Amino acid sequence: MQVVGPFIATIGWLGLALIVSELAATLIYDVGQWVGFRLIGARVVAIVGFRYQLCKVDGHWKFQRPLTAYPHLVAMPAADPRRFNHALYCFGGGLFNLLAVVLSLVTMLQFTWSFNLWLFIFIIWVWTNTLKVGQLLPMNLHGRATAAREFRAARESNAAMTAAYVTACAQALKMQTGSVAGLDANMIVMPRHGGNQNYLVVRQAFLILEWGLQHGLTTPDLLAGLSRLEPSFNTLPPADLARYMTATLYWNLYSEHPAPQIIGWAQDTGVQQLLKRYEPLANFKLRAVYEWQVNQQPQRALELIATGMKYARRSNATAELVWLKALKVRVET
Repeated sequence: MQVVGPFIATIGWLGLALIVSELAATLIYDVGQWVGFRLIGARVVAIVGFRYQLCKVDGHWKFQRPLTAYPHLVAMPAADPRRFNHALYCFGGGLFNLLAVVLSLVTMLQFTWSFNLWLFIFIIWVWTNTLKVGQLLPMNLHGRATAAREFRAARESNAAMTAAYVTACAQALKMQTGSVAGLDANMIVMPRHGGNQNYLVVRQAFLILEWGLQHGLTTPDLLAGLSRLEPSFNTLPPADLARYMTATLYWNLYSEHPAPQIIGWAQDTGVQQLLKRYEPLANFKLRAVYEWQVNQQPQRALELIATGMKYARRSNATAELVWLKALKVRVET
């Protein structure tokens, strides 16, 4: 029993060190992002945490609780595209964490360390910052493209760089208003020679469909546009794939086009897990339309719609709320 007490105390201190290190490393990352944004004239419009976020809506900062989130800042780029420095936009946070790791290791070399609790705490601190430095590697991290992968994709062509700027503006606008309907119409132009293998260009193509849908795009044109994205599915980060897959499944089922391939995707366990993880809010309307059209369970569909509307209001997702209301009307009639 004399050994158990100190052991539990040590585990407690290490757990506390892990929590504090993660919060501090996240703060360093956010500060780095903020500095990078300020240097290119971008305005921070949202501070996103692990499950909560502060978002600037109608000039006021509002507390929101989305279904899923990961720590980062969202910024509206400057109105002049020439000020958009994509390197600073991508790498500010990761570089600050890299600086923290380097300074920590240099500091470590100035002391003689014994094998004790403080050494483990120091290792935890370096480890948590190193995870943030992972944004500087060209890979997917937790299903989302890292800063380095995004930067590399944008450098492939002028079309990809344009797509990076336009989609960054759209992301910030959607965070503030819940939709992309207010995006400048001049941005809703598909750049030439973009190719369908660059996921930033594919992201802009989907943005054009999303914008068009909120401005009266007809269903046949929407479905045709979504079908043109399908050949690119295997090139996308999982988080992007979830968005496009959700839209493809939902609008085909909503418009009463339940092709065998659509039904097969909707019933696939891997697809269901992907959508539940990365698009939990949109997944409510997808499950609702599936219950309505395929399982012939309108009451269950209405229950899912009600739950989705509750979460949409909580996260200020106005476009999602509009689509859920439209689906509710169709199910009830």
